[in-house]
Amino acid sequence: MKKELGIIGIGNVGSMLLHKFMELDLVKEENICVANRSFEKLDSLEKKYKALTICKSNEELVQSCDKIMICVEPLNLPRVLKEIKPYLNENKYLMISTSMVAHKDLIKFHNGSITIFMPTLISMVNGGVTIACHNENVNDDEKKFFEELMANFSEVKVMGEEDINLSQNMTASFPGFFAEIMLEFVKSASKKSKNVTDEELEHMLLVSLLGASRLLLEKNMSFEETINRVSTKGGITYEGVKVFEKMLPDVFDAALNASTGRYNVITELASKEANELL
Repeated sequence: MKKELGIIGIGNVGSMLLHKFMELDLVKEENICVANRSFEKLDSLEKKYKALTICKSNEELVQSCDKIMICVEPLNLPRVLKEIKPYLNENKYLMISTSMVAHKDLIKFHNGSITIFMPTLISMVNGGVTIACHNENVNDDEKKFFEELMANFSEVKVMGEEDINLSQNMTASFPGFFAEIMLEFVKSASKKSKNVTDEELEHMLLVSLLGASRLLLEKNMSFEETINRVSTKGGITYEGVKVFEKMLPDVFDAALNASTGRYNVITELASKEANELL
């Protein structure tokens, strides 16, 4: 009997998605198959979700499901696709949680329906943006299935493959970038603090950030408007903003160049791996 959804790879991404599907009752336990390279993770899942179908191999999963999410590292993806290639047909819909393997390489394994998407850690708290790109073979029912499923815990933004490299910096990569920026801010403040602990500084910063995000979104305020409302010429905020304005553009240019450059390198390595496997 066919299952509604199969998930290959129960790492950070696959496990997060599975837990959201269960938590929000989006797909019934008994209608999901999972497969993973490490059987230890599958054992713990089986204990938590009794009705889940545990597959012994990726090949077994693909034979049991028509809708398949593949949540593995980009450089492992070609190997997984080669394993399941003999069992792929026009009824199989692949949803692949990395955009770092180009569509031109994906269709070497499956010339059917493929959605590539970049989920975000923020979806753990029902937020953030999931970027998605459907190929020309994805039909309306498949688009609806994917977009409505993911929209339960994130905003879904559909775009062309050529725009994902840059955009993922604003979505999937953002929690890591944000955490590093805030960590350095706390470290700098800590050097000048007399009695306030690092934990208290971090808490104040996070509460302020949450409030600032709500202010901008709920009051439809732009970044520039917010700066003007808080910063008055000659004031303390104004002096700090001037430093950021002068120094941050170079920092962000360098960070984006490094991130998008590495993205391109991984895409090329994955392409080479796909060609070697075939």
